[in-house]
Amino acid sequence: MKLLITGGKSAQALKLLKAFEGHDIILADYGETPAFTSPSYKFLGLGEVNESIAHNLLNICLDHQIDTVLPLHEFEILPMAKSTVLFEEFQIRILLPSVTEITQYFYPQDDIQPDMKWIVFKEGAVLYPAEATDNIKNLAQENQLNGVFYVPEGPDALTAILYTIR
Repeated sequence: MKLLITGGKSAQALKLLKAFEGHDIILADYGETPAFTSPSYKFLGLGEVNESIAHNLLNICLDHQIDTVLPLHEFEILPMAKSTVLFEEFQIRILLPSVTEITQYFYPQDDIQPDMKWIVFKEGAVLYPAEATDNIKNLAQENQLNGVFYVPEGPDALTAILYTIR
C-alpha cells in the first residue's frame, strides 16, 4: 500500500506511522513543509488550502501513484468523503466513513480524553493495533468502519470518534 496521510506536520500524523510500518508512506501538508525524508516516510507539500481540496489531492495521488488516502484535517473530511466514488474510479481508497454516515462520528474535541486509544480500520477490519478487543472488532465490522478513530470503551456501549486535526 502506498499511503498519503494529510496533516503531515502534526504530532497526530506522526503517531500514525507505527500503524503503517512496512508501507510506503507520504506525509503531506499545506503551506510550508519540511524538505527532508526519513527511512519510514517522505514529506510532500500540498500547496495552499483552497476550495478544491479533493481535486488537488486526486491530482497528487495520480502523480505519485498513491492508492490510499488518510485525510486528517477537519476541513478535508467532508469534501473527501463526498469524493469517494471519484477516487475509487482511479482505484484510490479514502480511509473515511461514507458521506451519508460520517457526521455521526463527529464529536466535540473536548470529548476526547488523553487516555483514549486510537484505532485504524479498513473496510470493517482492525488494521492497528492487533490486540483490539472483540467489542471493538464487532463495532468495526458492523459499521464497516474506514479510517482512524478514538474508541472509548465503556461498560454499556462503544462509540467511535473520528480522529481529526483542527
